[in-house]
Amino acid sequence: MLIFTSWQTVAFPTFLFRILSLKFIISVILRFKPNQFLMRTILLLSVCILGLGLQFIWAQGTTTASMNGEVTDGNGAVIPGANIQVVHEPTGTQYINATNGNGFFRIANMRVGGPYTLTVSFVGYDNLVQERIFLDLGQTFSVNPVLSESVTQLQDVVISAGGLIDGNRTGAETNVGREQIMNLPTVNRNLNDFTRLTPQANLTPGGGISIAGVNNRFNTIYIDGAVNNDVFGLANSGTNGGQAGISPISLDALEQIQVVVAPYDVTLGGFAGGGINAVTRSGKNFFEGSAYYYFRNENLAGKTPGDVPDDQRTRLAPFSVNTYGFRLGGPIVKDKLFFFTNVELLREEEPFPFTFQGYEGNAQEGDINGLINYLGSQYGYDPGGYLNNIQTRNSDKVIAKLDWNINQNHKLSARHSYVFGNTDRLNRPTSRDIFFFNTGNAFPTTTNSTAIELKSNFGNSFSNNLILGYTRVRDDRELLGDPFPKAEILDGPAVIHVGTDNFSYSNVVFQDVYTLTNNFNWYNGRHTFTLGTHNEFFQIENLFTVFSTPRYFYNSLESFTNGDPGFSLFGHEQLAPGQSQIRLGDDASNLGPTFDALQMAFYIQDEIQFNSDFKLTVGLRADIPVFLEDPPLNNTQFNQETVPMIEQFYDLQGARASKTPATQVLWSPRLGFNWDVTGTKSTQIRGGLGIFTSRVPWVWPGGMFIRNGLNSSFVGQFGPFYATPDEWRDNLANTSAGPSGDVDLFVEDFKYPQVFRTNIAVDQALPYGLLASAEFMYTKTLNNISVQNVNLQPNFSGRLEGSPDTRPIFTGERIDPTYSFISLVDNTNEGYTWNATFQLQKPATNGFGGSIAYSFTQAESLLDGRGFINATNWRQAYSLTGRNDPLVGRSVFDVGSRVTGSLSYRKEYAGFMATTVSLFYNGQSGEPFSYVYRGGDALLNEDDQGFERALLYVPANAGEITFGQNQQVGTTPDGDPILAGVPFSEAEQQAMYTAFSNYVDNDDYLSERRGEYAEQNRSRAPFSNVFDLKLLQDFYITTSNGRRHTLQLSLDVFNVGNLLNSDWGRRYFVGSGDNRYVFELLQFEGFEQGTTRPVYSFSEPGDPWDVNPAPTIEGSRWAAQLGVRYSF
Repeated sequence: MLIFTSWQTVAFPTFLFRILSLKFIISVILRFKPNQFLMRTILLLSVCILGLGLQFIWAQGTTTASMNGEVTDGNGAVIPGANIQVVHEPTGTQYINATNGNGFFRIANMRVGGPYTLTVSFVGYDNLVQERIFLDLGQTFSVNPVLSESVTQLQDVVISAGGLIDGNRTGAETNVGREQIMNLPTVNRNLNDFTRLTPQANLTPGGGISIAGVNNRFNTIYIDGAVNNDVFGLANSGTNGGQAGISPISLDALEQIQVVVAPYDVTLGGFAGGGINAVTRSGKNFFEGSAYYYFRNENLAGKTPGDVPDDQRTRLAPFSVNTYGFRLGGPIVKDKLFFFTNVELLREEEPFPFTFQGYEGNAQEGDINGLINYLGSQYGYDPGGYLNNIQTRNSDKVIAKLDWNINQNHKLSARHSYVFGNTDRLNRPTSRDIFFFNTGNAFPTTTNSTAIELKSNFGNSFSNNLILGYTRVRDDRELLGDPFPKAEILDGPAVIHVGTDNFSYSNVVFQDVYTLTNNFNWYNGRHTFTLGTHNEFFQIENLFTVFSTPRYFYNSLESFTNGDPGFSLFGHEQLAPGQSQIRLGDDASNLGPTFDALQMAFYIQDEIQFNSDFKLTVGLRADIPVFLEDPPLNNTQFNQETVPMIEQFYDLQGARASKTPATQVLWSPRLGFNWDVTGTKSTQIRGGLGIFTSRVPWVWPGGMFIRNGLNSSFVGQFGPFYATPDEWRDNLANTSAGPSGDVDLFVEDFKYPQVFRTNIAVDQALPYGLLASAEFMYTKTLNNISVQNVNLQPNFSGRLEGSPDTRPIFTGERIDPTYSFISLVDNTNEGYTWNATFQLQKPATNGFGGSIAYSFTQAESLLDGRGFINATNWRQAYSLTGRNDPLVGRSVFDVGSRVTGSLSYRKEYAGFMATTVSLFYNGQSGEPFSYVYRGGDALLNEDDQGFERALLYVPANAGEITFGQNQQVGTTPDGDPILAGVPFSEAEQQAMYTAFSNYVDNDDYLSERRGEYAEQNRSRAPFSNVFDLKLLQDFYITTSNGRRHTLQLSLDVFNVGNLLNSDWGRRYFVGSGDNRYVFELLQFEGFEQGTTRPVYSFSEPGDPWDVNPAPTIEGSRWAAQLGVRYSF
């Protein structure tokens, strides 16, 4: 009790006080509806807990390890009262315990790593000593000492708690220790270089990682217990700074990384995919550190991969990536107070050169220089260069940590990290595009993250772990140069792009995330009871609109420089009540009101150690997401006028504009077990079942605040070129605009994503120190998002005719033309995943270690949720009857087969040298994709945004398809052309059908679907095989005090197979942008005049997939990095 109340005098930030205050809790309670008695009761109980001084708030990230066991004598009788002493040798940190009446002991809140020395003593028995014990993150090391008459002392034996058979593990998990972090191949120095070791994982486009076939946005990432997710959800990587390509932490600062997939411990939550936990290094009783430098450029990357003739294979344009860093740790007071710090700087430059040689436009260099002079003399504007632009990415990472052994029972750690990044993101010129420098954008991002952890043991029966965290993220996308319109000027078949980026003038994402975790343990006989709570408080501002600087379109360079009128698009905030003038840039706060939210969890658990061979864990968790406020702009017009119109066709389930969902309690019961079958740690059966509640990317519910019909206005008009913000405000803005645009609605009882997950596994110790594992895991969707466009009239103008394909053709009419897209976000329980994994591991001994695993993952879903906005999630759905009735089908997160393997060997020789060779292999099925039509939106008339999701009907014979072309068949009374699909002659149709039929026959999947629709994501790109290599060469000397000084040279090579052979190491992708994972096989040319019979065309497309040419972890081009490091 004193441990909790002692924190009350600390001056926490205002928002933490707000969370902890009774007034705040009561205000949360009042958000529940009167009939939600159970939810009110839970919150009232939390008030009682707070009043008692147990100031709990949520902590999900694992930061510690623990140890338990049973002490017996030589006859197997338990020994109550035996003394247990465990010492962390590098710091002298001591953990003292004693066995209870059943002979059991438990030590919680232990430092990760080691080595530890365990001493067990009891009067009348000789001491038992075990040395060189190493503990892995999140693991409970089980040891069962046997005391006897003679001294038992195990010297210089490395015992790792990360062993597969540890008596406590239930579900799939992967631990990556410091040695692996330093020795495995890495070029990007990114967390995903190591999380990919998880057999059930898969890298996603943009640097994310999907786990167990689930959307990567449903993972959690914690560093030292503090949130490091991109909570808002715009970064594909899932981490803060990800939009600027900045990693959240230096690898040199990390002690261990853990990935958990099915932990039935209720203290872990906030994910439906996987939980990623990392802990940072700490200082020790001696000074140790390192200084390092890594370098790569175009000469350390391969030529163009893929089926390209050798004389056409080229190197990348010149670029350079330089990484500088150092780390230092040591004692401030020996055995008592320690420090650790790490600083790392990244400096990256990549030229984007342009040359007129090969340019397909009409302009010459003199014409472009004339454009520059015109902009300067007419508008005083400098557009930047266009010939030798350089894209840059810089980042500075600083971390500092203190560890304080207050006394034998209480340990305190405090860590702060600062990550700043700034990326000038430019557009790459092509033979048909000239981009001036200012058409790119600057993306500065700053993340400050603080974590404070107090680990306490109260005698032999109680322990407590308290974590406070605060993460502050400032992403402020900015213009390059002064505010100015963007002009897109046609230059023959090419385009000249000049001016500023249209999406950066009003674009910020600010996030403040406060966390506090408390887990209280009571050890009673064979039981370990846990009572805890986890809460995260969010304050988020997302300010954004499209075309916040105007975009003008011109048909020629001459038209622009003559000052002719052009067509413009301009987006701006709407006027709020009492507001007289429109604000521009980041001052336009109506575009993105700040909103607050809270996510709480309360849980209770009992771990029952029936005996030394069998452990059962039973727990119950309640997650409670709370929207603390409704959007400040209240769209009463929508609720009074539009809602009745919509409800003639759709059930809104209580959803209203400017209204957040009611608070829900999401229950997560869990049960897990671990059985040492023989009692000798040679065969282990483990498993469990339970419910997991995920976080949600706040960009989805944030739509209620930034898309409610009152935030922004969009204007398109033909007129003069207005160059300055004042002119935009006076001449382009629509100050009289009423409600318009998109509206995001959430059903009243919307629930966060939840899954049911169960697994069963067997682990077997084999000769030669090998460990084998087989595991099956099944995940069923309980709550995921579903999206409907409730502004789409569910009326049809007809059906397709001329074949068995009779899909409906929508009228495309809106229910209320005042608005564009109206999203209704609901829940669905459709979808599931299952995974089977087989793994063989060889823990490192005598310098050699490795593993190999085969994993198969199948994932089915209704919506994959890859979009940033809810409308995009709807547009990415597949259906045969309309996207408001989507199909359940194969998910893009379906991995298929994946084989991973790693080997590492270190050899010391000559008394001063050591060589390490590490190899990582990843082989897996290609990404899934769907066969669709190009022009599918026009075919079914459901949408007009170019998301091609109309699944292909594969004709059984030539009579089921009409080939032809789009051409003019008449004119309107106004003289406009009338276009239609016009069939080819019979001979031409037969020739095109033959070509198409041959393509189908040569496709393993399509050839089996004749007379049927192609299914969602049922085709795949080819299997890929990629090897990564790391070479380390150490030169060391050992001083008289036993400390080693090492100079290390390193070479990392991603995709070393491609270095050896240009045909090896290929990775493939299908589609891009909004149409990633789709292949447009047939072109819709239009309907035959006066009918709904579609006319198509076909041209031999080649393979549906392309070789990814990038020199990255996702690409096919080999890339290397050289490094030098001094360590002491």
